[in-house]
Amino acid sequence: MKKQSGKLKVLFHLVIVLSVLGFCSAAQAQAIAVGLQVNANQDGLEVTTRGNCQKLPNPNGCIYVRGAVQISFNLPDSRCSDNESWQLEQVLLGNSEKGGSGNISATAASDFNADQASGVVTPVAASAKHILIRDENSAVYDIWYTVSASCGGETIYTDPRIENGGKE
Repeated sequence: MKKQSGKLKVLFHLVIVLSVLGFCSAAQAQAIAVGLQVNANQDGLEVTTRGNCQKLPNPNGCIYVRGAVQISFNLPDSRCSDNESWQLEQVLLGNSEKGGSGNISATAASDFNADQASGVVTPVAASAKHILIRDENSAVYDIWYTVSASCGGETIYTDPRIENGGKE
């Protein structure tokens, strides 16, 4: 009877450990959702998701993250003047709030799976309405992201920032 009780204890502890590990993995796999919309003049993208940055100013779309995350950019269906649909094109990273892209640090390039020279991020997944990227967040730094969308030969942008708070 003691042997069976000992086995049950070990099994119980194993179930608890695996449950905790599963919960941590699920929490890490969650994505931060960033909502986008084409502005009324159809000359820019607006971020509809409230910012959560720690520093001021904290505009819509400003993202504060800690630990490894995924970031999902989402654009609802909207038509341009040619009655075509706006489509998300790419995410670029840069060091300036002035909309410049590229020349990012090696750390940022690695964290986001981006080209260091151009700042172009290779997404985890992408479609016309969604782009999913990863952020390993290995260090504390700010970086600006530019999301572009195109329709009927026109391209529009938005460029908030990401505050990486480092690993947890």
